[in-house]
Amino acid sequence: MKVLLILFLYLTGPMAMAMTSAPATQKGAIDEPYRGLPYNVATTLIPPKGVKRISVDELKSRLIDKQKLVLIDVYGAIFREESLDFDGAWLVSTPHKSLPDSTWLPNVGKQELIEVVEDYYRFHLKELTGNDLNMPIVIFCVEDCWMGWNAAKRAREWGYTNVMWFREGIDAWKEKGWPLHDIEPINLPVND
Repeated sequence: MKVLLILFLYLTGPMAMAMTSAPATQKGAIDEPYRGLPYNVATTLIPPKGVKRISVDELKSRLIDKQKLVLIDVYGAIFREESLDFDGAWLVSTPHKSLPDSTWLPNVGKQELIEVVEDYYRFHLKELTGNDLNMPIVIFCVEDCWMGWNAAKRAREWGYTNVMWFREGIDAWKEKGWPLHDIEPINLPVND
């Protein structure tokens, strides 16, 4: 039984991902498929193709310098289809804290997006960037969350040219002792 467990962990763990990943391209970035469940597991250190990785210190420095950045938190929430008939609210069971001036767009980093969530993500990317495909966008979640990686890959594939993946996310910000703020997710659009 122990041997089977070790074999399973070897075949599904980070080492297996490293062995099956596409070769690195474009200055260390990788081009691999969107990652599915489980999302909250060790991620690669390498950003998706065309996306830059940003550290917690670099992000803080840019914010101190008052550089224009769009900060998108993609931490997951529960989608309720019936909410589309009322207020479009996500079901959030516990309060969520995020980086100052960030926008919470839940679930936009899932492996596959349902139509309403894809439209929601596209709409808010346009709104938040003022439809500027070159606007710097920082996408994050908590540390070791594939939803941040997926959402950054998706934004880049949709033509945004200055996408950054903040791999360590909220956890790194908190470890530095920097303030986090209560945040609510932006509601989904309601049915007419």
